Amino acid sequence: MDQRALHSFEKLIRLTIDIPPGGAPAPFQPQPFLDQLSAYVTLQRVRKGHTIIRASQVLQDIVMVVEGEFYLLRSSNKGSSSMLARVQAPEIVGLPQLVGTDKVFYSDIIASANCLTLRVDHVFFGQCLRESKDVSMVCMKCMTRSMTRLYDQFERVSFFEASENLMAYLYRKWVEAGAGEEVLRVEEKHTLIANELGCTVRTVCRALRRLKDQELCTTDKAGHIYCTYEQIRRIQRQVCC
Repeated sequence: MDQRALHSFEKLIRLTIDIPPGGAPAPFQPQPFLDQLSAYVTLQRVRKGHTIIRASQVLQDIVMVVEGEFYLLRSSNKGSSSMLARVQAPEIVGLPQLVGTDKVFYSDIIASANCLTLRVDHVFFGQCLRESKDVSMVCMKCMTRSMTRLYDQFERVSFFEASENLMAYLYRKWVEAGAGEEVLRVEEKHTLIANELGCTVRTVCRALRRLKDQELCTTDKAGHIYCTYEQIRRIQRQVCC
């Protein structure tokens, strides 16, 4: 394997992916990396609402989502669909297909915000994964985050009531927004929140009324949800104990 290409890719993945979800990547100029890795890596910007990977697509590229946010949407043969997860950058898409025997994607992966992605030839990525402990460690961190999301989802479905699920959602949005002391504003439509929580819009509305009755949040006429820092801290004590 070309060692210069490997070293360039190690530096690229550390700068763009090896940071906490929602964190700001270190400033870098992509063009030098694209010049050095032009045979293997291409940059692509994906607008909000556009598809990053389609269901039934066979693995060709590993997609490194450097900036933005995306969700996984699974559809049934009867036409119904369900959001499996919503994921903030940085994240690597395609690792299960790379290391497993099944190379097919079974979910549509759609940008829920404008995304900056790096598409990496899967053969080259696999070689880097085998030869570089740095690349392997970054991939392990990404797959661990995916497993944690699944465990959290299972725990919510098994043990949480609707209002507790909504509190956990608001707390996660606060963490993703930087966990600051300013007022949290959630602009997602209730339909999108319901899809993410795996419930109906009516259930979300009932849970929201309960939180408002407990003075844990407020809303405006447009349906946006607001939480002060003090309200978030009260929510944190209830869902993170």
